[in-house]
Amino acid sequence: MPTPTSSQIESPASGFLKAAGLQGEDIPGLATAIANTAGQALTMFLSQAMVMPGIPVAADPITGSGATAGPGKLMPPPAGGPGASQLEGLASAQCQGQGLRGEDADGLAKTIAGTIAQAINLFCAQSMVMPGIAVAGFVSAAPGMLQPVPLQSPLEGFANGLLSQNGLRGEDAPKLAQALAQSVDLALALFASQVLVSPGIPCPPGASAGPGRLM
Repeated sequence: MPTPTSSQIESPASGFLKAAGLQGEDIPGLATAIANTAGQALTMFLSQAMVMPGIPVAADPITGSGATAGPGKLMPPPAGGPGASQLEGLASAQCQGQGLRGEDADGLAKTIAGTIAQAINLFCAQSMVMPGIAVAGFVSAAPGMLQPVPLQSPLEGFANGLLSQNGLRGEDAPKLAQALAQSVDLALALFASQVLVSPGIPCPPGASAGPGRLM
């Protein structure tokens, strides 16, 4: 399945911003900028993501049939996903495209990019490829599933820090951090539910011997 689209993220993001008490003519554009940046970032993540070798495998040593018997791990960024510096240009372009300009626009783009990059980093560190992938002929023969990871709480604190670091303070800053964290958490939850581990991983008895990709 494809990665989450911006349209899947935009409506909830708008709801999170409104529920946090953020109002004004810029809020719909901000929701769109968050959603579009997250959607593009997850497309980049899908293309870079890699399942590391070493997944426990229980396979017949003669026929090569069996299944993975333990979880797999994702390679962390920068090799396994985009970093904040790669996403800042995207976020800046999205903010400008939605008419979000002025002295705070650059800090806002950096906060959006940094929060999404941190979410991908945390997802790679905490999510697992779930056990039970069928193995045939010493190769994984079916798609694998990714475990969803709740990220809102750590992301909220991280986003709050980025807002402050980029000069965005005031009574609305914690509200924005909360809504941004909720939006990005939702985007990664959708990613985990829609993306699969591609078949074709070398799986000799004992442990997988090569990297895997996502699809």
